Amino acid sequence: MMTLDEQVLAEAREVRQRLVDLESQTAHARVDYHHAIKKLHAAGGSLREIAEALELSHQRVHQIVEGPGGVPVPSFGRRGWAHGRRRGGRSREFFMARFDDAAKEVMVQAQKEADSLKHNYVGTEHLLLAVLKRGIEGLDYGVARKAVAERIGEGDEPWIAGLPRPFTPRAKRALEGALTEATAADREQFGPEDILLAIAADPKGTGGEVLAELGATPERLREQLGR
Repeated sequence: MMTLDEQVLAEAREVRQRLVDLESQTAHARVDYHHAIKKLHAAGGSLREIAEALELSHQRVHQIVEGPGGVPVPSFGRRGWAHGRRRGGRSREFFMARFDDAAKEVMVQAQKEADSLKHNYVGTEHLLLAVLKRGIEGLDYGVARKAVAERIGEGDEPWIAGLPRPFTPRAKRALEGALTEATAADREQFGPEDILLAIAADPKGTGGEVLAELGATPERLREQLGR
């Protein structure tokens, strides 16, 4: 038998809806804000000039400018991330089917890694940490996380709870590279080791830079993983 006060319950539901609406408005405002900052940079403004004008840290502006440009939930098509249903590519269901169970866990953990660093995107560094969290011989998760924090720093804006972070273009390419690794080995699905190799193959990505700092070159990783 229900004992909740109907009037108070109705008030709680109304307030909850207002919170949901405000969170949605905040998310859209954040996207518009970041877009405007990227436009300032594209028009020739330096990161330092933008940071001083908007009273932000140089690091924060760098994160925004170099951060995500994609959609919150990745979709994968035959011709790449950008096509999806719009140009006849496969559905998100097709994309998710190419992950093995461990790779799906990596995706979830990558969001958690971004959350722990207060980053508003998922990059190759977060994918790397998520893979190493599972345990890779010769590569220490704690050392790698410290290296990521030293390179990127922590953000100053907590992400909205329950809203998945967008993937950076490099992170998307890493997952495409992981699929290529699996396909070359005649496997339908890719796993954490494929993701690791794809991250290592991009020396300009933060994940690749951290791996190089740890002495994990693509060649050494392939030998270690028996590829």
